Amino acid sequence: MTNHEHERAIDLIALRGLEDISAADEAWLESHLSQCGGCTEYASLFQSTGQLLRSTAITASPALVATTQARVRARAEHLREHRARMVLIAVSFCIGVLSSTLSAWLWWKFGGWVADRIGLPASYIAPGIVLFWLLPAIVIAVLMLAFPQPLFERSLMLSLAREREGENR
Repeated sequence: MTNHEHERAIDLIALRGLEDISAADEAWLESHLSQCGGCTEYASLFQSTGQLLRSTAITASPALVATTQARVRARAEHLREHRARMVLIAVSFCIGVLSSTLSAWLWWKFGGWVADRIGLPASYIAPGIVLFWLLPAIVIAVLMLAFPQPLFERSLMLSLAREREGENR
């Protein structure tokens, strides 16, 4: 027998107790176990170990329970804060798109008026439209680089998360 067959048998022995394996795999495993003493012994030990583990009561210490509960609460708080930040990012994105569109439209109208008054060609207006379309994003990027610390305090994020959680209840 090849080493590959023994590995397959070990995998099927482990899977047999956890999930249903196909009839063909079950038949192959039974025929392999009837021919291979090492895999038969492994299957027997695997089954007795599983029975021993199921028969033994495992209790967690109060410290372990308290630590686990604290970590679960901290993770839940982190997820709430993450959701609140996602809302703020989405709102910021929408405001950025609206302000970019508005500033580009205003420049288009104002720049066209100025070009008509001064007598500039209309080709000077197009770069200005692009500039004013990107200007809000550029200003926000410069502010974010100038002030790398989060502008929103943690308490604000948590209050937003609690508000959203209250809506979901």
